[in-house]
Amino acid sequence: MFWDDIIQPDDIRWTEALQRFPRHDFHHLPGYVALESARRGGRARAYVLQSDQGTFMVPFVESAVPLTLQPLGLSPCDALAPYGYAGPLVNAGGNEQERNKFVALALARLVEYLRCRGNCAVLLRFHPLILPPLAPFQNLGRLVFHGETVCQDLHQTPEQLWSETRHGFRNPINRLERQGFQFELDFAGRHLDEFMRIYHDTMQRVGADSQYFFSREYVTAFRNALGAGFVLAHIRSPSGEIVSSGIFTVCSGIVQYHLSGNKLGGQGSDGSKLLLHGIRRWAQAQGFDFFHLGGGVGGRDDSLFNFKSGFASGRANFCTWRMIVDEPVYHRLCRTWETLNRTVADSAEGFFPAYRKMLPPPMAQGQERCA
Repeated sequence: MFWDDIIQPDDIRWTEALQRFPRHDFHHLPGYVALESARRGGRARAYVLQSDQGTFMVPFVESAVPLTLQPLGLSPCDALAPYGYAGPLVNAGGNEQERNKFVALALARLVEYLRCRGNCAVLLRFHPLILPPLAPFQNLGRLVFHGETVCQDLHQTPEQLWSETRHGFRNPINRLERQGFQFELDFAGRHLDEFMRIYHDTMQRVGADSQYFFSREYVTAFRNALGAGFVLAHIRSPSGEIVSSGIFTVCSGIVQYHLSGNKLGGQGSDGSKLLLHGIRRWAQAQGFDFFHLGGGVGGRDDSLFNFKSGFASGRANFCTWRMIVDEPVYHRLCRTWETLNRTVADSAEGFFPAYRKMLPPPMAQGQERCA
């Protein structure tokens, strides 16, 4: 038996394929990829290959390149991973050499499919806890390691989990619990509007990029796509005020830290520590396998990564795979981008695809850059 195809979210084969893998995450769900494609103005797709040796699957969003860059007479597009960790899934038998051969076949056929569909580039973002065999990706295209993410094995004892918590975090957590702050699960989403206010205020305060300002409509659609895998949680003060709030996900035994915010002043920032401690304690009690906190912005070792690393000692590698599918078209797009932006496009190890990089507007003559 052998078949492969590029399928749409409403194709039953998408759900059937996911059932063939021992583990996947919400990023692989058809509803989530469809939601991401709507946000980007693209088309949700997944490539699936099934044979007697195993199954390979990877979702992506297929989008037309910006109109300002399109060569005359051509309408190229690209295949980019949705937001998060929608990395390739592989379930294959045999030894290491046989598994690598299977993945290499799947990659070659994926690239050929994409080329025939008019794609000039593909970018995949691997899931740190569900890594496929990497050798085939290193042999074809570019495999780029960005940094580490923070994760925790929930099969440890509560005492072991607590021992991994940074000492500077334990004191605020203990103090808030003594003062009567409460961890609260909100499965019904009754306080989703309060979460949105706190989250947007936090994003403005930290100067987050515009892509992180998710709308109320998007979050509602995200909740609908995940169903029971969507978990909203809060920290409530003794006076009843929500001071910290976050969205977490559950899928295939993985509990994931997705979005959160806290109120400025008072106990808001310490409330986020109690929030993560509370969701971790709940996840362990439910018998889940892993708590994945993710990494810094873009995989960097930044203040966000430092905060997350205060809860767990486990680390996992985050990497992406880039492949120029149609080199003449890709390089033509990059040359057009360079002409418009008056700068050199990134290499395949930098921003990819290079022609989608957004640059800040140039400063007016005589205007000084503020520190």
